Amino acid sequence: MGLFTRRGPRVVTLPGGRSFTAGRDSVLNHALAEGVPFPHSCTVGTCGSCKSRLVSGKVWELTESAITLSSEELRSGYILPCQSVARGPLELDVPGFAEIPDHPLRHTSGVISGQRPLTHDIVELRLELDEPIEYTGGQYAELSTDHLTTGPRAYSFAEAPNPAALDRPCFYVRRTPGGEFTEWLFDADRTGTRVNLTGPFGNLWLRPGEGPVLCVAGGSGLAPVKALVETAAAAVSEREFVLVFGARTQRDLYCVDELEKLAVAAGSLRFVPVLSEEPVDSGWTWARGLVTDVIATLAPELLAQCDAYVCGPPPMVDAVEDLLCGGRADEGFFHADRFLDRSFRGRAG
Repeated sequence: MGLFTRRGPRVVTLPGGRSFTAGRDSVLNHALAEGVPFPHSCTVGTCGSCKSRLVSGKVWELTESAITLSSEELRSGYILPCQSVARGPLELDVPGFAEIPDHPLRHTSGVISGQRPLTHDIVELRLELDEPIEYTGGQYAELSTDHLTTGPRAYSFAEAPNPAALDRPCFYVRRTPGGEFTEWLFDADRTGTRVNLTGPFGNLWLRPGEGPVLCVAGGSGLAPVKALVETAAAAVSEREFVLVFGARTQRDLYCVDELEKLAVAAGSLRFVPVLSEEPVDSGWTWARGLVTDVIATLAPELLAQCDAYVCGPPPMVDAVEDLLCGGRADEGFFHADRFLDRSFRGRAG
């Protein structure tokens, strides 16, 4: 196929040679519209998940990429496809693209089949879809309803994929004060409401390896980490896993019994819940402080060899990244999903 089509220039991704047609929207949006599972997270140029090296071609920048990309990356020709519009044919070298799980990108719909409170501000949301969706533990989907005026919301799959129930996914949804979708969801039982789903997306899936794995979650960031660990347990992985789950107080914890049972069944999983604001006289016997306090107490050899998978609020993710990456010279071991509400993106949550 030629580099130009009637609609616009072709964009070729390396490695793999996947291609799609670009136009007046961002390179990332055109890729996703054609079912190309392009790495991304925030879509507004802040997380850097979609950064790619421009091998050939030119782009217009929608925002200043120097805010997110380092000076070395800029000198090497990296761009942010979520903030770039193709000026002609492009070749992009997309880090990790060839490793992305090969699942078809689905655009489907279904109904909310269950809505169960897990904490005072997190609910378990179960759907019954019109068709099954394949995904890998750690990935996410975008959900929308007819009443939403500000676009879809991204939520991680909260359970390892079950081949017998791929049409019945589960998500953990945290209430965002003032958020259009979550205020509507928490206001009443929405069972039976039609929902649109697109996915899977995301880079927080377990890479092959033999070394230990450190998983860190905060708040509703437990969903992808839990699904990732469950996937490894189902595959009878012999790798050592440590899962640190941070929350403020006991009322913010959930799935503790479930994860403790999984740790016993798996044998190679150590589960550590930690509370940062629990009253001193509460009788809490697990860890206290921040997740970084717990990580700092882990065996030095584990921290020097582990692959890390981190999900939660950006300040927590950044603190964990600084702690882990500051003590290691190797690259490619740290994988993160920063949970950003829509207020961070300039729109209602």
